[in-house]
Amino acid sequence: MKEILASNVPAAVAVICLAAYFFGTAVVFIASPVKRGEAYSIKPVDNAGITEIRVYYGGISFALGAFLLYLTWATKTPYYSLIGGLFFANTVLIVRTIFLFVDKGWKCPYTKLAIPCETLFVIALWICYFLAQKHL
Repeated sequence: MKEILASNVPAAVAVICLAAYFFGTAVVFIASPVKRGEAYSIKPVDNAGITEIRVYYGGISFALGAFLLYLTWATKTPYYSLIGGLFFANTVLIVRTIFLFVDKGWKCPYTKLAIPCETLFVIALWICYFLAQKHL
């Protein structure tokens, strides 16, 4: 795996950061779904809601992180995992920005944190992408 990551350092850095983000998200939502959910303005109405937070925020985050690492290993390059991460991060930022206005959520504390953080993350991924193209 070292050789694969060394083959394209900018893409490898991005994939490692993406995987760490997804695995970290998985751990906090699986371990503490109600507390983490409330930080995201999500409140389950019953125990099934708690399970849904664990499944969709925790389980899917874990799967995304694992898939990016698997894709890196299977293709012998982190480049395609970086592209997958770009699809994910750009989609989240674009949809959040659109529905920020539709749902009038721009004053919510979580939104005030999410928009700048996600914007910086997307910019960093695009920088990694352009640097990674030089290693192809």
